[in-house]
Amino acid sequence: MNFRRIQEIFLLAFIVIDIFLFMMTKNNNIQNDTNTANSSSSIIKEMKRDNISIGKLSEKVGIGYYLSATRDGELENQINTLKNQTAQLEDDDTLASTFKNEIKVDDDHPENKINDLLKKKGFVLNGDSYVYNEALSTKTKVVYDQKAIKGVFDNDESHLIFNVSHDHYLTGYSQQKLTDVKILHEKADLISQERAVIWLYQYNGVPNNSKITRAHLAYSKMLHINGKDVYIPTWIITTKSKTNGKEQVHRINAFNGSEFKMEHVQVVNQDQQAKESVEN
Repeated sequence: MNFRRIQEIFLLAFIVIDIFLFMMTKNNNIQNDTNTANSSSSIIKEMKRDNISIGKLSEKVGIGYYLSATRDGELENQINTLKNQTAQLEDDDTLASTFKNEIKVDDDHPENKINDLLKKKGFVLNGDSYVYNEALSTKTKVVYDQKAIKGVFDNDESHLIFNVSHDHYLTGYSQQKLTDVKILHEKADLISQERAVIWLYQYNGVPNNSKITRAHLAYSKMLHINGKDVYIPTWIITTKSKTNGKEQVHRINAFNGSEFKMEHVQVVNQDQQAKESVEN
């Protein structure tokens, strides 16, 4: 049996186990929700008593997938299709470009001009693969996320970031891109935005005297296997203190509602595991 086949078996086994645990957790949560008096509405009232502002949260249940993707190292091969700019590929597969003629944008909404430019060939590579991220953007950086299947990627390796001068001109950009995006398992139900916020509160992740400023879905990296990354949908929830203005970002696994820690992403050397399996 070759190494690639063994890798596929390891990955499939991991996902099957994770889905099994997800279903067990989901069934337990459904049972707990049925038996407990702490319904969503009562918990939200409790949050309001703690001076937590949450705004309107959706109860809609969506769908998501396990996805795999790799960093695109072929951007350099397409540089010659870019127009009116000087571009080069850096060591970390980031394409860095400077416009030959700076582009004027609106002071408050630079994304309006950029959205139009992204539709034009030669402006950036695969411009229609990105969508504006207001939360990460600033006066000098306009950030775009790469689209995923039913969402976007929550990943620094898939950002398109435009540089804006103090007099509101686009001077250039940096681009990273994921490729070979594949669905690893059939679609599954996701928890709602409301449920994700409630569970984060129950994990003591929402401090008193704060507000939920954003709660959105994106695909976060869960596992790395020999150059391939596995992504799962997560609710990314930002809280802001009403006392000192401090912001915190939390992630909730959108399949099962567990807390998702980015620093705990597993790195698995499948080649080594495959070698050991063969030798044994």
